[in-house]
Amino acid sequence: MAACPRQSWSPADGSVSSLVRVIVLGEDERHQRFIRRYLHRLGYESRDIRAVTAPSGRGSAEQWVRQQYSAEVREYRRRSARKAFALIVAIDADVDDVDRRTRQLRVALEQAGLTARAADESIVHLIPKRNVETWILCLSGRQVDEATDYKRDENVDRLIKPAALTFFEWSRLNFVTPPHSVPSLSVAVPEVRRLG
Repeated sequence: MAACPRQSWSPADGSVSSLVRVIVLGEDERHQRFIRRYLHRLGYESRDIRAVTAPSGRGSAEQWVRQQYSAEVREYRRRSARKAFALIVAIDADVDDVDRRTRQLRVALEQAGLTARAADESIVHLIPKRNVETWILCLSGRQVDEATDYKRDENVDRLIKPAALTFFEWSRLNFVTPPHSVPSLSVAVPEVRRLG
């Protein structure tokens, strides 16, 4: 991983100060916890990460993430022009497919007058199908499918940390994804390598 200058989030004025190295735009707390644990394993510290999470109880979190996406891409491009910076977007596919969510994100950029995500940009799309709980359970060795809703599984919260560590192992170069991996998780492995 390339050395990055540190930056931090300044909530008073909404600006990103010089400590933050990565923005995590996610639907909810589980997305944030999973990604933070992964980033910690990569060597990021809490002060390196700015979490942008959908407000709870205010409608569709997935829709909120799509609406915020173009603003965060604009911020990423402004920051990354001067220093190493990354944006991770965590949005569930729900009952749709990963390709549809990817297209929706591309359309959000087009509608904001921004160019599409380039191959060399550190903009990571993590799109679990059906939801992030599916990934957490799968990474914990449980046989899961992408049709069942695992949001209410009582084991999910305690499995976030070990699942994130497993995701780190899976994302290493030359690692062969195990056969029990769900398709959306297999797609996420090369995505997360955009972090460099």
